[in-house]
Amino acid sequence: MKTPIAADEVESTRTERFLAVALTAFLLVGTVWFYIKVAGWWPRHMDWDKCNDGVMPCEIAGHEAMQIGIRLGFIILLCLIGFWVLYRLRRSGSRFLPLGFALAATGVIMALVFAFHYTFEYADFGPLILSLFGAVATVGVFVAVQRLLAKRIPAMRVRKGDCPYCGYPVRGKHCEGCGRETIAPCSACEADRRVGSLHCVACGAA
Repeated sequence: MKTPIAADEVESTRTERFLAVALTAFLLVGTVWFYIKVAGWWPRHMDWDKCNDGVMPCEIAGHEAMQIGIRLGFIILLCLIGFWVLYRLRRSGSRFLPLGFALAATGVIMALVFAFHYTFEYADFGPLILSLFGAVATVGVFVAVQRLLAKRIPAMRVRKGDCPYCGYPVRGKHCEGCGRETIAPCSACEADRRVGSLHCVACGAA
């Protein structure tokens, strides 16, 4: 029976990192193509009836607004999917984690493209909305990953024979690094049990 190894304990190889970069590049080819081509998918009727401001034709204004909305929605969806996939792969300890980074990186890069495009060309509020959304989403994923790691790191340290609290090598009942107790009675059988271990060595209780 093979023992599963957490992705956090195995360093990504150069091949995996290269493939993640390659995947990011190929995803960017497709997303940039969509970003550019979406501008020509609806006909721009040159009817020069004036809008309220008397400057831009109504049809052109609507066409531009539709482009901005579609591009903004596409990038937000791409970021959401990328961050969700990244979190799920991290949570499951999958070796496909670098591919999750590639998808999330594609969303972030396209968000930067959108922001620079509309900041310099239109000075619209789209980049501000995207900036706020991206910041909140990034912090949210970061907090979720930290909570996940807080649950997994103690068990990883115990497997290595280290203190589950500070990571210092354990040589007795108390850690020489932080002074905290590293051996405690099992809640099921009262036998000595390493703090942070997944199961009791005496009774097997979780």
